[in-house]
Amino acid sequence: MKSSLRIQFLLAASLFLAAGCSALPGLRVLTGEDSAEVLTDQVVELSEMVMADKSGTTDPSLLAAADRVEAASGAIDIIEIRQDTSADLFSVYLLFQPQSQDAQGQNEELRRAVELTWQGMIQPSQGSDLLSIKFLAPQLVPTLDQGTSFIGFEIATFDIARSDAVAYLAGRPNTMADFADLIAQGRMAYNQPQQGQEQFYAGQPNHPVFMLAQMEAELTAQQSSPTGQ
Repeated sequence: MKSSLRIQFLLAASLFLAAGCSALPGLRVLTGEDSAEVLTDQVVELSEMVMADKSGTTDPSLLAAADRVEAASGAIDIIEIRQDTSADLFSVYLLFQPQSQDAQGQNEELRRAVELTWQGMIQPSQGSDLLSIKFLAPQLVPTLDQGTSFIGFEIATFDIARSDAVAYLAGRPNTMADFADLIAQGRMAYNQPQQGQEQFYAGQPNHPVFMLAQMEAELTAQQSSPTGQ
């Protein structure tokens, strides 16, 4: 039973990574695969949910913790860190851009991103019983007066009791099998919406975002290339 659940998770994670940002219609518009008119009617409705590359203010210790996690991973960009003491919930919203080209390497980067986020947020999350990490995929949207902007889709969520995260980290080094076993044992909830049923990110970014600007620059460079490659 554990082996079956582990395989299901690895397959789901591979599909999540394979889809990436290119599966989203806004990105196809900017890369010339679709016409801009497709999103014309949606821009006004989405305007309040647009994610600009901005940062807000938050507890300096949270900012520092998020900076350390990003530096250690190299594949994530934390957008929002939020503690809801009334719900005993500590949430982290992040963008994920793996550097590996193969599925196995990408899965390892995903595991490492989750583990590093747990490690970096153990101290700041004191007082919360549940840790929730939400992975976002950015969709670039052409707006009427703000140029290119961004909305985010929640495409995967990992929820775990803080005490279970502490126990798991104490057993390092861990493998992908150990990570998947958290799900098989019911200690971690992994949720991946079906394609087309992703939820819009409608939070309030409170940590500097750099990855979106990098993605936009890469797309601009591709568009200006004579071959479009």
